[in-house]
Amino acid sequence: MPNIILVYQPTKMDMADYRTIASGIARKRPEITTFIVDTKELNWADAARVAKTPTLTVSPLPIKKFRPPRGPVFEGYEWPKSQQNAWLRESGVPVPDWVEITPDVKLDPGELGPYVVVKPEMGRKGAEIFVKRAGRVRYKPRDAYPEHHPGSRGAMLAQRFVYTGRWAVNYRVVTLFGRALFCWRCELDHSFRPLNSRYDFPGDGVSIVSNKKSSHYTLAYDKDVIALAERVHDVFPKQPMLGSDIVRDIESGELFVLEASPRGDAWLMSSDTGREIQAANGIDLTNQFGALEIATDVLIEKTLEAAR
Repeated sequence: MPNIILVYQPTKMDMADYRTIASGIARKRPEITTFIVDTKELNWADAARVAKTPTLTVSPLPIKKFRPPRGPVFEGYEWPKSQQNAWLRESGVPVPDWVEITPDVKLDPGELGPYVVVKPEMGRKGAEIFVKRAGRVRYKPRDAYPEHHPGSRGAMLAQRFVYTGRWAVNYRVVTLFGRALFCWRCELDHSFRPLNSRYDFPGDGVSIVSNKKSSHYTLAYDKDVIALAERVHDVFPKQPMLGSDIVRDIESGELFVLEASPRGDAWLMSSDTGREIQAANGIDLTNQFGALEIATDVLIEKTLEAAR
C-alpha cells in the first residue's frame, strides 16, 4: 500500500489540480494513497501513519518547511545555468556555446560571434539578459552590482546568440518526469524594433528575451521541440518538473536548449502567472494534451517504481 505525497505551494498551482490528480490515482490504482501537503507544513498530522508504509514525495518546487517522513524525495532545485549547460552538452543535448565572464575574459568575436548574450548564472524569468558586442564584454565583481541584481549572487555568462527571426521566438515545454504536459510558442510583441538580420543590433544593451508580458503566446505542437524537451529530463532525474526553453535558429533550423528551469516553477496550467498568460492569449494549457491525466499516469508509475 504505497503512498505519494504531493507538496503544494499557493500561487504556484491550484489545489484543484492536485485534487483531480489524487482522484485519478484513487480511481486507477486504489492501492495508492495520495496526500496533499502544504510546503510550509511543520507538524503534519499524518506523518506517523505514513512513516509505516513505502512513500514517495513529489514537489515541483523546492520544499520550504515540510519534512517528508520517509522515502525518496523528488523536488525542484535551482542548478546554475553553466552546470545545466555542461550536463546537457555531456548528454548530447544541443546548447549554445558559452563562457563564464571572469576577470581575465577577452572574447574573440570569431568564436562566439560579434554580439553575445550576457546573462546571469542564477537569474530567473529572463531578468537581466542583454545582447552586448563581444569585444566590450568586461568582468564586473559581485559587489559592484545592485543588491537585488542576480550578478550580485552568481557569475555572469556570455553565450552565443541564436537568431530566431525578426522578433525573438522561444518554445516552453513543461515536462513531468520526462512527459510533456504542454508546449507553447512565445513571440516578442511586434511593437519592439525588429531584428532584420542576425546581428542587426543598434548597439549594446538590447534585450532579446521573448517572454515579456506583452508577448504573443500560442499552443505549439512541434514534435521535434517536444521530443528534445523530453530528452532534457533524462539529465535531471531527481527534478520532477522542468520548464525547458528551446529556440530554433531560423536560418539553419537547429534547435538549442537555453535552460531547463529545474527549479520547477512551471505549473503554468494554474499558477497565477500561467493564468494571466492564458487569459491574455486565449489558450488552454491544461487541455492541450490532457496535462492532468498525463500527470496522473506519470505519478502512478513513479510511485510504483520508487516508493520506499
